[in-house]
Amino acid sequence: MKKTLLIVTVLIIVLASACTPNIQKNFVVLEDYFAEEEYGIGFRNTDIALGLEVQKHLDEMYEDGTLIEISKKWFGKDTYLKDSDFIEESQAPEGDDSLDKILDKGKLIVGLDDSFPPMGFRDDKNNIVGYDIDLAKEVAKRMDVELVLQPIDWDSKELELQSGKIDCIWNGMTITEERVEAMYFVKPYIANRQIVIVGENSDIKTKADLNGKKIGLQKGSSALNAVKADDVYSKIGEIIEYQNNVDAFNDLKVGRIDALVVDEVAGRYMIEKDKDK
Repeated sequence: MKKTLLIVTVLIIVLASACTPNIQKNFVVLEDYFAEEEYGIGFRNTDIALGLEVQKHLDEMYEDGTLIEISKKWFGKDTYLKDSDFIEESQAPEGDDSLDKILDKGKLIVGLDDSFPPMGFRDDKNNIVGYDIDLAKEVAKRMDVELVLQPIDWDSKELELQSGKIDCIWNGMTITEERVEAMYFVKPYIANRQIVIVGENSDIKTKADLNGKKIGLQKGSSALNAVKADDVYSKIGEIIEYQNNVDAFNDLKVGRIDALVVDEVAGRYMIEKDKDK
């Protein structure tokens, strides 16, 4: 009987070990990257006056040092693109009452992905925090309106904006030609790259090594466009699209994917935070 119990116990341990994923603890960012980008705040194409008001306050925040303090809080340095130019119009057309509508209702509704650290994400108390959140809070304060943070499906962000459910999209959104057509941008405010993250013992050293590999990225993000525009795209084994980058990173940790293509600001933040666990 004891021998049987011993055999059963050993089998349970073996099976449990086989089922437990080998969790990777250390990660590296390849020197090879997919694209250089810039982030912008997206407004409806008709809401130029509102966009310009937000930009005015951001410029003032940089001049008085508030924006630099926020940058250092989240990145340890000044990351704001203070010398960037307007992407589109820098003057509101006559009859644009978009700012007046916000001031009248006393609310600025910001649409965001609440799982995109360090730009906007949930902390241990389930509060939405982040770099973009701090910027938006300060802008709303200076506009004397209430800030409403509205999590949205990132894959449907343009629809959420056009439907009027939100007043702007402010959450580490890459400026692309397609998005400039779909919404109004003021000045880019932070630089970004689409990077590749792998485990430290991975045989993937360059983008060319993604040949036949399984990579993950966020659905509806600019990462997919960056990958598709690269010569290595046709050689990649499989691309898995996730609802958010955190889920993709977790799958990388347990080996379900071989590499993660992600915004640099988010990727490096997740790596650093994972070291603290």
